[in-house]
Amino acid sequence: MNAMPSRQAGLTLVELMISMTLSLIVIFAVGSILITSNQTASVADTLADSQEAGRFSVDYMNRQLLRTGYDPDDADFAPFGDPCTEVPDSICIQESANGTGDRLAVRRLAQAGEDNAVTCSGSALLTASAEDGGVNITEDVVVTDVYWVAIDADGLGNLRCQSFDEEGTVRANPRESFNDSQALAAGVISMHVIYGQSATTPVDDTKNVNLYVNADQVTSWENVHAIRIGILTQALTDTETPAWEQNYIVLDSTQYQFDDQTARQVFTTTVTLLN
Repeated sequence: MNAMPSRQAGLTLVELMISMTLSLIVIFAVGSILITSNQTASVADTLADSQEAGRFSVDYMNRQLLRTGYDPDDADFAPFGDPCTEVPDSICIQESANGTGDRLAVRRLAQAGEDNAVTCSGSALLTASAEDGGVNITEDVVVTDVYWVAIDADGLGNLRCQSFDEEGTVRANPRESFNDSQALAAGVISMHVIYGQSATTPVDDTKNVNLYVNADQVTSWENVHAIRIGILTQALTDTETPAWEQNYIVLDSTQYQFDDQTARQVFTTTVTLLN
């Protein structure tokens, strides 16, 4: 008895096209998920950069500014530097609504041999004479700590500071260049400062803040009892997402506008002056 020959059936053209279409849909869906996941991870990584810079900056400024006006002898001690009157001035307070923002100058007494005998960046305060090789101070010094944001040669924004004595001499290394400031945090592109002012002179050491104003609007620096600082930071690397429009206002600043792939954030802190 002869066996019946088996019949072989393949895919029709329609079935093949349907299979290819479904495969392309699945590949596209999986690819989209991978791309989205990669972009999300990129944004998270760059946001972490800007958050680190912002958190460090506000924490550092908080701790440093608590020394503003420190004077153990309780003399008539001005806690703030003078407002800037000329462009070349550096040991002063300056108001700017845009760009890298404001300059903050605060004064304190540094005591020889004590923990506060340091610069705004934490290095030891040195004697004014360059010939002595940089000896730690042996007597108390009135210090003005100046904070501002500057853009370096690589186009990166940095929070910077420098400590001066009453004669305008920088009391820190490097001894060769007294104009070199200290970088505190990379990725800070703007700092703005407003001042908490009381409408009346404190009675029985009770200090109340009625309003916050910028440096140009302060009517009595003796009645400023708090400092509010706003810092705009950016990531050190771009995200892998498409460019997007970003708008920020930092305290009293004008609007900052960006249209790029760089993540940015605003951080604020308020310091109540203890001295």
